[in-house]
Amino acid sequence: MARLTALIALIPLKDLLVNALGAFLGGLALLWFAMGSRGIRFLRSKVGRPSVRIEQRRTPDNIFTGLELGAPVQWVEQQLGAPTRVGENWWGYRFSDSLVSLRFNSNNSIESIAVALIDSKTTFDFPAWHFDCPPLGNATLGDLLGVEHLSLEFNESLRHSELIVSGREGPRGAWHYITFGALNPHIPGPLLPSNFEWDKAKEVLISKPRDVKINWAAVSSSSRVETFPWDFGLTI
Repeated sequence: MARLTALIALIPLKDLLVNALGAFLGGLALLWFAMGSRGIRFLRSKVGRPSVRIEQRRTPDNIFTGLELGAPVQWVEQQLGAPTRVGENWWGYRFSDSLVSLRFNSNNSIESIAVALIDSKTTFDFPAWHFDCPPLGNATLGDLLGVEHLSLEFNESLRHSELIVSGREGPRGAWHYITFGALNPHIPGPLLPSNFEWDKAKEVLISKPRDVKINWAAVSSSSRVETFPWDFGLTI
């Protein structure tokens, strides 16, 4: 046993470890020069931890007219791809410049198309029949208050406050409904801001209408007015 201990003591373990480490690092350097950066990336893709890179698409420019009320859900997926989120009779798409909310009826066809802005440079033409409507992205409350067939209401909850302008549109016998919103969530998120002051006691707008930005709009086959589901734009 004493002889074995003496023999082990004669082995230069420190030198061996240093040499082994140097050889390892040298081998990596040779591998790098031999394979190049492309080869290293290829090798890493095969043995490394997989990663997912998702590139967000831009919203189709004709989102309000390219999609049609009553179109089947299968056709919608062919045009827009798989939704970002789904719910009961609802699909949500998160694009790089907008949030798109689609509601479906019991026949699985489009009942409403709603678009909310998250990019200040983006605009979408809005299909209004009975008045000259600026594109969503340029429109303000001042552009809508003088339209006779549209009405204004104020809504709020613990999570948001909002001015909604809505009414009936379209050719006689083929009516549809339109909605515009100045939505101010109380939780920070991607939605473009729309700030305003409202006198709750007198139920009147204090802010100047032309200063209140419309940040979402919708067309619908239903007269039911709903706020935009802005919270699906929040990410964890």
